[in-house]
Amino acid sequence: MQKDEIPTPALVVDYDKLVKNIAEMAERAKKAGKKLRPHVKTHKTPIIAHMQINAGAIGIACAKLGEAEVMAASGIEDIFIAYPLVGADKVERLLNLARWVPQISTSVDTYPAMRALNKAARNRGQILDVIVEIEAGYKRTGVITGEPLLKFVQEIVESPGLRYKGLMYMAGGIGEHVAREKQLKAEVAGSKIAAEAAAYLKQGGIDTEVIGGGSTPGAKFMDYIDDAVTEYRPGCYVFGDQRYADLGALTRQQMALTVLATVVSVPEVPNPDRIVTDAGSKSLSHMSGIVTPGYGTVVQYPDLHLSSLSEEHGVVYGIPAGAKLPKIAEKVDILPNYVSDAVNFFDQMWVVQENEVIATWDIQARGKNV
Repeated sequence: MQKDEIPTPALVVDYDKLVKNIAEMAERAKKAGKKLRPHVKTHKTPIIAHMQINAGAIGIACAKLGEAEVMAASGIEDIFIAYPLVGADKVERLLNLARWVPQISTSVDTYPAMRALNKAARNRGQILDVIVEIEAGYKRTGVITGEPLLKFVQEIVESPGLRYKGLMYMAGGIGEHVAREKQLKAEVAGSKIAAEAAAYLKQGGIDTEVIGGGSTPGAKFMDYIDDAVTEYRPGCYVFGDQRYADLGALTRQQMALTVLATVVSVPEVPNPDRIVTDAGSKSLSHMSGIVTPGYGTVVQYPDLHLSSLSEEHGVVYGIPAGAKLPKIAEKVDILPNYVSDAVNFFDQMWVVQENEVIATWDIQARGKNV
């Protein structure tokens, strides 16, 4: 089967680019002396997670418990849930996983959540590994470092159902379109906050085994971050997208995933000013580009950017004078602005090599956002 025979809209992955992206990040982490723990929330696909581990990753990070359950069922044995689990139902599911997954841990940053984990684990005779998220500039979740962090971790250490394993952080500013020097400064600053937090805990008699952080746009600075950081946690690098290209994390030529679409309307009567594809908001993200205009760029016609999305329509307005245009019924590749959104819209991805379909992979953790 050839690529142009795939029914649209469809998620298409270039196998050679995917393999190269995975290998390059693994090599970058190795050279930087960091253990690689990729975030699977981007691809949600066990076979890709196994490819990452086979390339050198020590384990994976998940955003949701449902993702962790799918990955565990596929045989992955080292899983970190990089999200605070709140609610008795999720705690029970985590404890069930912990009975048969060799290494599983979760993040925590509030007293109520931490105490609920401890109580449930103690009642079941289990001990859960926890990693404390700290505030390192991203201004989302995370414990303030210094004395508040020390008191928080001290309670974890004294909790019979918990084992303090380490710290996680997200640097501030790295997801913004700023000069390279400012991005580097933000990434280094985040790692330094984490390193200083671990040193402060050490002074209080508490050892920190793991310090994890990182992102796809920050990965280019991996060599510069504090030596105390042990694990790096990028995610979108496997596919790439236009927002990350805008941030300088990769080039558009490295992007391994596109949304294949069919052109359903071209500039002629009655609509001389637009092109329409069958990939709309149910196929692409409504997230805007950082620098690149619109909601997706047509690979074969790079002057064409989707100006608006409705559910089943992706529309190009303002066609540049003299631009080369597609024909009706032509199939085109669209680069999404935010790849994680695009993946979450589909149940499977078509894997191609030199325009030949070589596999279809089910996105098994899609819809497991709980």
